[in-house]
Amino acid sequence: MSDPKNTNAPAATEASDKNTTPGNVPTAHKTGNPPALREFNSDKIPQELKAQKRWAPWKAVWSEKRGKYDKIPCHVNGHGISTAKPEQWFTYAEALQAYANAADRYAGLGYVMTGPHDLVGIDLDNCIKREKVKPWAEKIEPWAQEIIDQARSYTELSPSGTGLRIFVRGTVPDDWTNHIVGVEIYAGHQGRFLTVSGSRLKTSVEVINAAPAGFLDGLFGKYGKPAAPKADTPATAMPDLLDELSLPGLDELGLHHKVKDFLTEGAADGDRSRLVQAAGVALYAAGLNDEQVFSVLVSNPYVMEVALDHRRQDPERAMQYLWAEHCQKAKPKATSKVATADDFEDVSSAHTPAAAAPVTQAAPSGETSAPAAPTNRFEFQQFADYLDRKPISWIIKRILPQAEVGVVYGESGAGKSFFALDLVMSVATGTPWKDRQVVQGTVAYICAEGAGGFALRMKAYAEHHDIDGTTVPLHVLAGAPNFLDKADIKDLVSSLKKLPNLSLIVVDTLAQVTAGGNENSGEDMGRALSHCKALHQVTGAMVLMVAHSGKDASKGIRGWSGIKGALDVELLVERAGDERAASITKMKDGSGEGEQHGFKLTTVSLGVDRDGEPITSCVLHHTAMVPKSKRKAEPRGAIQAVVLRKAIELTDLPGVVTTTQLVDAAADEIPETGTKRDQRRQHTLRALESLVAANRISLAQGRVVVL
Repeated sequence: MSDPKNTNAPAATEASDKNTTPGNVPTAHKTGNPPALREFNSDKIPQELKAQKRWAPWKAVWSEKRGKYDKIPCHVNGHGISTAKPEQWFTYAEALQAYANAADRYAGLGYVMTGPHDLVGIDLDNCIKREKVKPWAEKIEPWAQEIIDQARSYTELSPSGTGLRIFVRGTVPDDWTNHIVGVEIYAGHQGRFLTVSGSRLKTSVEVINAAPAGFLDGLFGKYGKPAAPKADTPATAMPDLLDELSLPGLDELGLHHKVKDFLTEGAADGDRSRLVQAAGVALYAAGLNDEQVFSVLVSNPYVMEVALDHRRQDPERAMQYLWAEHCQKAKPKATSKVATADDFEDVSSAHTPAAAAPVTQAAPSGETSAPAAPTNRFEFQQFADYLDRKPISWIIKRILPQAEVGVVYGESGAGKSFFALDLVMSVATGTPWKDRQVVQGTVAYICAEGAGGFALRMKAYAEHHDIDGTTVPLHVLAGAPNFLDKADIKDLVSSLKKLPNLSLIVVDTLAQVTAGGNENSGEDMGRALSHCKALHQVTGAMVLMVAHSGKDASKGIRGWSGIKGALDVELLVERAGDERAASITKMKDGSGEGEQHGFKLTTVSLGVDRDGEPITSCVLHHTAMVPKSKRKAEPRGAIQAVVLRKAIELTDLPGVVTTTQLVDAAADEIPETGTKRDQRRQHTLRALESLVAANRISLAQGRVVVL
């Protein structure tokens, strides 16, 4: 290589002898596309750097999207560290010892630049090219060589071997980056961790020199650009990341279903950034503190994907973005969850007068109603009189009581609407449901979603059971009245009162008739329930809602937890493969709670469409109850599918497969999310727990068995 001080040097210059090795690449990345990293060399690092307590070992995690390694600074015990907290940084000797003790875990050492301290790090990205004729020879791009020549200070190759890093003494007004060319300047104005390889250029000086006069300003003049005005966000230090296992579960926080669906499944029907902001607001509203909200967001793969996309796939800048934009700016928008009177209202009574009065006592326009005679709302009964109450009456014996409000709920695809239709057709026709006595009555079915599919279900039921639809008192409303709006309820009552002998009103689904409301709000859901009770009071019919479950179906329907307390009956529909079951999870009065009813869905052919394609639907077929311990559920999500596939592959081989072997093998196949901590094992363990609960895998005595 020519003397870098020689202005007549060739346009491209050999960098250093080849010492690329896979030695310090994490095991998961030693095969496949990710390139090997250069071996860490502690001998060539300048003493000026070694003297600082700004060191940490780092872990290399390959990012497919960025096409490069993410460099994650770690504590000597393996956990991530904060580049904003000096008490978490180490001396060079401490970091080197940690690296020596776990060279298979760490890829090398790095230096924390945070806080100006008369040192500037200059990153030159993608400036090393290999010759086609001599693939072992490395060449420096002319623009990068020009910067090296001007700096005249310690220069080394990056761990990937495709870039260079220069250290000079000096200061700059602010850190800056030119992503187009690949020039990055770091002087401590932002949190930053720079990896140090020790792979010094052959022609580099061994020490860190002061930046030549005008060098840093000239570099900015040629490659920099004026910084955008900084946001007004308070400069609050980014908090530490908490251990993911110590964070509260999302199901415990009462989050809006759109927020929860995004955080758990990545579901987004619009701007993902707005969903991240909504998640931050919701987490603060749930009572979480700064560290918890920040840790939940950073540890979430769907949130981190959004953050990385906003910050050019730079994990550290992505975390800063989440802290500034979706924690600090979200916190003031959150409404405290301090209990109010609404939280303790009994929706069965407190809202009823307001909901029912407009329906039954509304005065004609221009007229004034006479004041109602005062009544005693809270009438006590003497012991003997109270015992003389009428026994409970049933619509379907030990299934549907003649009461106010009930619900059939379950996950999407569980078969809850088919189950509800089977119940109500028994009521409409007066046919016994299984062996249960039925009181015949008129049914009003509010089909607020999937009206076309519901028509096919009705047709399939009629053909399968040989029923003449003209004689069935089942009346369908293909629309979605708003159960949060009094005017809609008033109009709905007017239509319902025209139906004779009305026994049952079905609302399918609750989510569709509460559009615009917050399903986690006691106020909104209390109003909807009050209107359901008002419908019962005016018509005498029971209101049976069809609703979606949350992520954990055993905890009730999705949304406000107070709904269950207001119900007279609750039925949970679950599916495990082809096996389905309806369980009575609540019966306020009377017997039946805890009973389970097995069923399957049988396909019914309904002819062909205009293109000759078959038209089909399903009807419910009652079966013997399959114990939950013997039901097998399909894997949910990509991670569960990977774990089950690896379990099948490993158990097909001779020998015993342990839990640890399965977790290691599956975690290696799960893509990294770009967060500071490798969370693939945690995700794998959770998926494995779900597969055990779904009776797909057994872990008896630590041995993996595919069921």
